[in-house]
Amino acid sequence: MRTSLSKLLVGAFLLVFLTLIFSAGGISLTEKVKLVILPAKVGSGWNMDEVDYLLAILEEQALELGRFQLFPRADLSQIMKERNMSEFGVSEALQIGKLGGSKYALLLTLTELSSFWSSQSKSYIAVSRYTIKLYNIEDGSLLASKTLESEGSSKDSAQKAISEALRTTANDIWYELRQIFKLEAYVKSINGNTVVLSGVDPKIVKKGYIFQIETSSGEIGYVKVVGYNKSEGTVITTFMYGAMPSEYDVATEFPVMPFKGGIGLGMFSNYFGLGISAWGSTEEIPLPLYIGVGTFLGSIAGYTPVYLNMGAGLNILEMGRITVGMNGGLSLIGLVDLDTFESLSYIFGAFGGALVTYEFNPRMGVYGSVGYSLYLGTNGPTGIVFQLGMYF
Repeated sequence: MRTSLSKLLVGAFLLVFLTLIFSAGGISLTEKVKLVILPAKVGSGWNMDEVDYLLAILEEQALELGRFQLFPRADLSQIMKERNMSEFGVSEALQIGKLGGSKYALLLTLTELSSFWSSQSKSYIAVSRYTIKLYNIEDGSLLASKTLESEGSSKDSAQKAISEALRTTANDIWYELRQIFKLEAYVKSINGNTVVLSGVDPKIVKKGYIFQIETSSGEIGYVKVVGYNKSEGTVITTFMYGAMPSEYDVATEFPVMPFKGGIGLGMFSNYFGLGISAWGSTEEIPLPLYIGVGTFLGSIAGYTPVYLNMGAGLNILEMGRITVGMNGGLSLIGLVDLDTFESLSYIFGAFGGALVTYEFNPRMGVYGSVGYSLYLGTNGPTGIVFQLGMYF
């Protein structure tokens, strides 16, 4: 039990640490830029079908962002065929990029893809590791490098687990591309809480994007995109919190993931526990989802009490850095051996409650939740649950 909790805490700390490290830097964009995406070294366990699949995911996410003009895949395939090539080194990548008039080259270095059978989860587990490196085609300089890792699982076959591992890379790639290629604009005008941005092509700016604005005094403020003025070619944003900007202040995109995850301490039915919560929404899922999972500090008959909450939420109040929301859904509580994941018993129920967050910035903050869990048809634990923690 102590070992499991230690791993959970260490993992959460590392995630927060990495979030802080990779939040800085990037290339500023005001319009679409030409980019070529190429396969580099292929490591152990990979074949070209998997390489092509991952490249397709990378291209799909690049096009989804709407800020790139990609080197045509058909032209690239023809060049590779003519030169009998399956992968590119840096010099070859720069030559190909110059042929297509690209400004940057993104090389995908595939280092590992492995799978194994897990007796604990009774499923195949696949792990993929790869690196994306960005080069300036004009001078050949390395501008950015990031190593990524993803996992997938399947009870049917190792190949399905591998496919799942590759599919789960999509969000990571989308986020990293936004981190590397950040949009930049300037404040054109301010009217109350409405801040108008100019100097960036509105076609590559999506509603919901957040910009960070540094004032002349060095203070930071944040604005969120809510619309566009097509006749003037400007972006309409609403002020969120922080320092109010002035005209001509520079606004830099502040990428955030659509879902937030947090780790916190809580109490339920006289048990203290450690829990992980996640919530958020996307364009495809406009109603915010809520997921909570955790363990209690104690054991019953050698088993650890665990819980799982899954449902939906709704924000009812947003005031500066503070957001108040309601959530509810289905709940499950059971006794599990955390070493073997063997379950002794479990019961179903429902939960409902409130979630309050305070943002340090749009990526990080603290949260507190209070709710009521009811497990029907049992004399098991039922009552009020509290949790306090940090999200990122």
